[in-house]
Amino acid sequence: MTVVELETGNTDSAPKVRVVVVDDSATTREAIAAILNGAPGIQVVGYAADGAEAVELVAQLKPDVVTMDINMPRLNGYQATQQIMATTPTPIVVVTTVTQAEMIHQGLDLLLAGALEIVQKPSALGAQAFDTIRAELIAKVLTVAQIKFPARAPKPAA
Repeated sequence: MTVVELETGNTDSAPKVRVVVVDDSATTREAIAAILNGAPGIQVVGYAADGAEAVELVAQLKPDVVTMDINMPRLNGYQATQQIMATTPTPIVVVTTVTQAEMIHQGLDLLLAGALEIVQKPSALGAQAFDTIRAELIAKVLTVAQIKFPARAPKPAA
């Protein structure tokens, strides 16, 4: 779990969409962060290597959006999405490499758990395909960031 130090000398007056990137692959986390940090109006504020870290980090940082992998150790993307939506409701964009057939089953489950969008994970694609996925990821993050969930009331003590 990593919290990103934010630059304090930022003179850009427009608030940025704050994103937590969740993926068990460090290379993929870095690639997604590079795409998002390269877009105007988006800033990655933290990284989690599995779903359990994601749940903790989202509760701590309260980002505007979470990008979530599906297949991860300890707590997978489906379980993490359920827990985040139950404790710290936050717009979630699933970023995955699962096949079309797998997406039919897992994608619906993730959407029912509370995820709002699903995007293909950037990989070793041709430049045109990568640019398409890059543009789609940025657009979906900016779009779901506009969705605001009501705050959850704390559970009463037993």
